[in-house]
Amino acid sequence: MAEKAYFKQHVEPQDLDFTSRLKAPNLIMAALNAAGRDAHNKGFDYVDMEADNHTWVLGRMAIEVKDRPKQYSDYQIETWISGYNRILSTRNFRMYDEQGQEFAVMTSQWAMLDMTTRTSVDLTQTTGKVHDIYMVPDPEPCAPAGRLRPLSDGERHNHRVRYSDIDFNRHMNTIRYIEMIFDRLPIEAISENRPFRLDLHFLNEAILGEMLTITTAEQEGTLLFEIASEKKTCVRASVRFLE
Repeated sequence: MAEKAYFKQHVEPQDLDFTSRLKAPNLIMAALNAAGRDAHNKGFDYVDMEADNHTWVLGRMAIEVKDRPKQYSDYQIETWISGYNRILSTRNFRMYDEQGQEFAVMTSQWAMLDMTTRTSVDLTQTTGKVHDIYMVPDPEPCAPAGRLRPLSDGERHNHRVRYSDIDFNRHMNTIRYIEMIFDRLPIEAISENRPFRLDLHFLNEAILGEMLTITTAEQEGTLLFEIASEKKTCVRASVRFLE
């Protein structure tokens, strides 16, 4: 039977925000890195896919954070694959502090991309057998990312995609989108370390040199975000602060 993977983490000063706690984007980055390491250990990370001109891209993600670790503390990331279909593979995460208490949960859906056509690849015809071996029958620890509608109005800011924004897939890095979203959050909510839920939908790639517009609006206590170029929507997101 397949088992979950566990990765130890340590909070360094460069990972902190002004509250002396782990930045939320850095926590998400640690989770995504854990996913990459687990896929590498199991033989289906992006390096293994490179021979077939394929790579992994994040489609949707939802994370619920109750607390964030402090400077120099240790925490652990638990990750596992719970299922897949023709288009998407579901990978989940739980984060535990030094006392073994769960402080965050996350679920994500990944697609395999053909690097030439930039279109999705049928997982049942590629990594299906590997998925069957490593799937763990434990469901998502939180609800998957909900449906996010287009934003027609809101506060707008511009950002041109630069060298520091792009990753090995030659498109804008996931964490840069998340940092742009957190830059628009109420600073008092971060100061108070309020629990939150972040939903993300990745719709299209943003590439070097493109001008993006970040639109922000609030509806019924939820902050909504849309990041788009002139011709396409790249990301939609929502942040809801929890009681």
